[in-house]
Formats: sequence, structure tokens, C-alpha cells
Amino acid sequence: MRRRGAQYWLWINSQLHGRNHDEVLPDGTQIDVQARLNRAQVTQVFVGLYARDGSALAEEFHDREGQPTLAHALAWGCARAREILRTVTAFRAPHRIQLTLGVVVDDPCTLALRQMEMSEEEVLRIKRQDAWEEYVQAKQAVLALMRSEKVDSEVWESQKRRLRDAIDRCAALRHNWPSD
Repeated sequence: MRRRGAQYWLWINSQLHGRNHDEVLPDGTQIDVQARLNRAQVTQVFVGLYARDGSALAEEFHDREGQPTLAHALAWGCARAREILRTVTAFRAPHRIQLTLGVVVDDPCTLALRQMEMSEEEVLRIKRQDAWEEYVQAKQAVLALMRSEKVDSEVWESQKRRLRDAIDRCAALRHNWPSD
């Protein structure tokens, strides 16, 4: 389960169309790269790195000038994730196989290894866990606001929207994919 940081919550907007690239490395590090077009048609990219336990190692988002396609933005985000990963991970022995991050893999051997690393069920399981964790956190935030004596209307609306989005995401993952 990923524990999202402030950068993710500042960036997220379920009303905008986007694409994502999720990857789990052999050491358990999770990579989440998302690209979207905002309402002004500016391409935006979110890059998140999470440890095996789900804690955030790094999160950041960028506006990409020149209106690149979402595929190019994802490729840029994967390259940025590699850069970040080099700064936050410890030394690894050179004799161990290191798979590179990227959206397009041309080498059939690398592609076969990557497909063996993570099945569709594992990808789905991670997405469902992430969606469920967000739902629980959003629900707790709304309950805390309901218990408060005074609540700002903007805060109430944003938390209500967050909970609604979390419910929609959980339902979409349950509806579109086979059950566990």
C-alpha cells in the first residue's frame, strides 16, 4: 500500500484524462509515473517512488513545455524516476541484473524478464490496495471534519471530492477487472 505524500495530493485530479506507468522493481521499490493534459492543454507529469513498505521515497510533478504527447511525457517521467532512484537507493552489486525503467522495451529478452517479474494480477492487486488505502484515508478525513465544530467550506468540498474520487476509483477497479 502506498502512503501518498503532499505532492501527490496537490497534483491529483480525477477529472483529467491521463496515462500511467506502474512498475515494481525486484527490490520491492514501486515506481508510479502519470501523465495528463490539464484544462489548458499543458502536459503534466507526476513521478512517485515508493519503498517496499509503501512509504514515499520521492514525489514530484512537472509541467512539460512544448506540449509533448502523453507517451513522450511518460518516457520523460520514467527517465526522471531513474535519476531520482540513483540518488535515493543504496549501492547495488554490479554482477546483479539491473532492469531499466522505460515505457518502450525493444529487446525481447528484457521484455520477457519484465513480464515474468510482475503479472497482471500483481499489478491489479497493487492498484486495488492503493485505491483502498486512499479510500480509508479519505473517509477518515471526512469523519474528522464531521466531528469538528467549525469547518471551512472549501476544505469540506475538497475532502468530500477526495472521498468521492476514492470511491469511484475503488468501484472502477472492482468493476473493470476480475475479482480476487
